[in-house]
Amino acid sequence: MPEFTVHCIVVYRNRKDPSKYMTSSHTLSGTDISERIETLFTVEAKSWNDEWELVAFSHAFLPFEVGYQI
Repeated sequence: MPEFTVHCIVVYRNRKDPSKYMTSSHTLSGTDISERIETLFTVEAKSWNDEWELVAFSHAFLPFEVGYQI
């Protein structure tokens, strides 16, 4: 199975003050990228769910492999 590297950008909006936004970026590498992205959302979004809501997600596959895995 080929190895892929993908860069993800996640945008959150503050539930109490909708004028405030926060971004989160991650670079994931491995053979099962969809599972890694699912884990990222599960852990990160749940930890901030009380105060922040997910409003946007974007990703791009990179033309190289990184030397570490998340």
